[in-house]
Amino acid sequence: MKYTIKHGAIAACQYVILPNGKELAISDSVEEPNLKHLPLEVIAAINRQFGIVLSLPYGMRQAFIDNSIPFDVEVSE
Repeated sequence: MKYTIKHGAIAACQYVILPNGKELAISDSVEEPNLKHLPLEVIAAINRQFGIVLSLPYGMRQAFIDNSIPFDVEVSE
């Protein structure tokens, strides 16, 4: 199953497009309720992306987001 991850307009937001086409907004909050419905491989990829963008100096984050390309995470059923 393919999940597509893309950045939102700000550093604290990403979107996950589910295999059924539905899009979920994910915030950088540890208590994000949408995370509990996703496979671990997808959660790991989301956390990695947040780690990358939030580790950048504040002034460099928007350029990273603007140049970000959506990517897929394949999960076996």
